[in-house]
Amino acid sequence: MSDALNVLRVLQVVIVLLSLVIIYYATKGYAKTKSKSMIFLALGFFFVTIGAISAGLLYEFFLPGDLQTADVVSAGSEVVGFLLIVYSILGTRD
Repeated sequence: MSDALNVLRVLQVVIVLLSLVIIYYATKGYAKTKSKSMIFLALGFFFVTIGAISAGLLYEFFLPGDLQTADVVSAGSEVVGFLLIVYSILGTRD
């Protein structure tokens, strides 16, 4: 295994852990305030996290060697996530 692949794996784990922290606090904020923007923020980071997880899982286990497909699936999920995050910031009216 190459060092770059191991660094990528570590970074993916860090992304997932940080995203889970943000999702936790956003859902906690939603439960406290019932602010729609907090739930959209949590959903946005959920999709970003799913994108990070799906890229690794697809590349490692389901589509070995097919980095392009794994990256497209990951990027699609992340685009949805970031659109939800932008909506949580700009588009919701509580």
